[in-house]
Amino acid sequence: MKKNPYHRYALMDNPFRFEERRDISLFHVKQEMDDVIEDAFYDVIEKNRKAILQIVGGRGIGKTERLLLLAERAKEEGASWCYINAKGKDAFFVIVEILNAVSRSKRKLFIIKPGWLKEIEEVNRSIMNKRTIDVDKLSNAISGALNEQSPTFLLMDEPDIGAGVSGELLMQLLCAVFDKTDRGLLIAITTEKEVEWITEKVELKGFDEREAELFIAKRLLSERIIGEKLEPLYPFTPDAVRQVNELVNGNPKELLEKMANILDLSVRRRIGLIDKDFVVRVMSR
Repeated sequence: MKKNPYHRYALMDNPFRFEERRDISLFHVKQEMDDVIEDAFYDVIEKNRKAILQIVGGRGIGKTERLLLLAERAKEEGASWCYINAKGKDAFFVIVEILNAVSRSKRKLFIIKPGWLKEIEEVNRSIMNKRTIDVDKLSNAISGALNEQSPTFLLMDEPDIGAGVSGELLMQLLCAVFDKTDRGLLIAITTEKEVEWITEKVELKGFDEREAELFIAKRLLSERIIGEKLEPLYPFTPDAVRQVNELVNGNPKELLEKMANILDLSVRRRIGLIDKDFVVRVMSR
């Protein structure tokens, strides 16, 4: 049996080598801007309001995580939700995905197929056969489905909106769907750059020192060997974590990548405690 190289640090594996896509809330570190997202969520759930919210930030800052958190919480509340990974996709393919997702959202066996589902299927067939998009008919079908399934969360990850013909088409559709949906709808859109036509926005920021330490501690705990009573950041010292966080400007994805590499290097060199001096030496090469 191959010896576990991380055993020296009372770890079962390198906790920074994976991107968690289940139990998102377990690893999530709540920041100040999360309050805005949470308020929007409960406005839909409890007050049946509707809103379009953009979540803005660069690569690795946590945009997708926020959408998946919304999906996780919607599921807990028994609400409908649709997550669309739209990054790099043409509006046509994104629209087809929206139609498919909306029709599946709360789909069950019907003795008589409801009107909203018939309309969705008819519009979908028309798009696939004619390869043309009628925004008015399409928005009627989607909003009809969303009204029936309210409260609903339409979660769109980095769609190309407002840029070129494809982006304009998608923007027009989302605006029309929002206007025609009566109640209980949150359209959450992640973008790297701010989109002017969406007035409500959350701009994600990097971790401060405390947030970075909590983020790392949660990861370490997930792989900690049971029975070992150690400091939450062991084998790292707090100043080591703060140093790495400063170097990556608080970016969560980059922080994970750097911490994974530092831990592996520490294992190979048989370092006892990973402190700031070791981090500085490693990162300067």
